[in-house]
Amino acid sequence: MYLRDPKTRAGRLCAAPVLAFAGLAMMLGGVALTAVCLLTIGYPLRLAGQPGLLTVTGCLTEGSGKQAHTTCFGDFTPDSATAVAHPASYDGSLRVGARVPVQYVESEDICYRVGVAYTGVRVLGSSVGLFALLAGPVGIAQAVGLAAPRHTARWRERRLPRTLWRVAVVLFKGLAALAAVSGLISLVTYLVTG
Repeated sequence: MYLRDPKTRAGRLCAAPVLAFAGLAMMLGGVALTAVCLLTIGYPLRLAGQPGLLTVTGCLTEGSGKQAHTTCFGDFTPDSATAVAHPASYDGSLRVGARVPVQYVESEDICYRVGVAYTGVRVLGSSVGLFALLAGPVGIAQAVGLAAPRHTARWRERRLPRTLWRVAVVLFKGLAALAAVSGLISLVTYLVTG
């Protein structure tokens, strides 16, 4: 059985649920990734949270290998002159003694790094999430086409307007370009700043 072009009716009926599930999974993954990235994009842009400096006093790594997770702790000093330093944490690895600009989020009791590299990562994640969200229906449409080829042929005869098709192609290309550019900017900035 080939997923690309099953010849038998049984092959088409077996491939259809796989494609439908893959399309649905892409859509749900796209929604989750986009939501996470868009909800936290305000921190590296300094639009949300309390700005200040985190002075790292120590780091703790739990687990090993691919399951390792590092959390650094230190003193957060807000930018406001009247504020007092207090303990805070950062999810990730930092050098002990480093003073890094962060945004402190009191409700989560955690700090987020700020700057171009961290903003670009969230733009990249949002672009990839939107791409997956929009590409998911393609898998579902392929599944319908495999399961009911006669109905799909009728639908193709009454195609979507060419303008709508062109808009979708431009949207996909734009999201791919945005993801590539933001990923490149994030990588270069991260490598330069360390």
